[in-house]
Amino acid sequence: MDDYRRVADTVAADIAAGRLRPGDRLPPQRAFARERGIAPSTASRVYRELALRGLVVGEVGRGTFVRAANPRPASPLGEPVAAPVDLEVGHPVTPGQGALLAPGLARAAEAAHVPSRVAGTPDVRAAAASLLAVPGWSPAPDDVLFAAGGRQAIAGAVAALVPPGGRLAVEELTYPVVRAIAARLGVALVPVAADGHGLRPDALADAHRRTPFAAVFLQPTLHNPTGTTMPARRRAAIAEVLERTGVHAVEDRVWSFLAEDGPPPLAAFAPARTIAVDGLAKRLAPGLGVGFAVAPPSLRGRVADALRAG
Repeated sequence: MDDYRRVADTVAADIAAGRLRPGDRLPPQRAFARERGIAPSTASRVYRELALRGLVVGEVGRGTFVRAANPRPASPLGEPVAAPVDLEVGHPVTPGQGALLAPGLARAAEAAHVPSRVAGTPDVRAAAASLLAVPGWSPAPDDVLFAAGGRQAIAGAVAALVPPGGRLAVEELTYPVVRAIAARLGVALVPVAADGHGLRPDALADAHRRTPFAAVFLQPTLHNPTGTTMPARRRAAIAEVLERTGVHAVEDRVWSFLAEDGPPPLAAFAPARTIAVDGLAKRLAPGLGVGFAVAPPSLRGRVADALRAG
């Protein structure tokens, strides 16, 4: 499996030592394969690996050339480089994960399997609905909207529910990214007390009486950063407060796939008042820009408009 990487390492060493200089043209892949005694398919993987490392660039009709400068670019799949690690960002745990995933993702993009529009296509909506379904909750395919990652799904849901200058309730210790999203949208945050079972329904109702807000953002399953999971009784109580106050919820389910035996989502208890958001970054690869916003029919148009604007 790693033979092609070892060959790529030898070429990279030649570049680092100056034996291959910027602008030098590498042999055609078949000639390279003959010189190295490897299969043409392995030579192709070597050239692709060198390109992923930022060492060479291919030009159609001309060949493959050593780059004029060879800093390794940041991986589109979020692999950490030699820099301080931002703990708000997910990173892969498998070495070389970017290179392993890149060919498959390229094929998916070429085959138009990755949605390029907010509404996607019937096939990808059905696939997304099947992926997101859990015991007690199966979203309708027509309710699934697509975003450029989970963060944009959150931003679109908040923008659809809370106007500039409005208020968004959050757990008193909340996901840090939400603060940046709220600041960008001109939305004020209203902290609400929580306990070991998550957001407290009585505190949510009290906060709304004191300072009315249009929506609440919460992470009922594997909350970031506390790790708590809200039990089903608490979710039902939160849903009752939403119905009574007319408040909508943005439910972030990004880590919920890890809780295989977890309770149904808040969206199952308050389907008309909840926008559930999720994404593929945590499930498959950090940096993979596919997010989901499952919106009830009454909110679908507003959320779609907000996602398009974003």
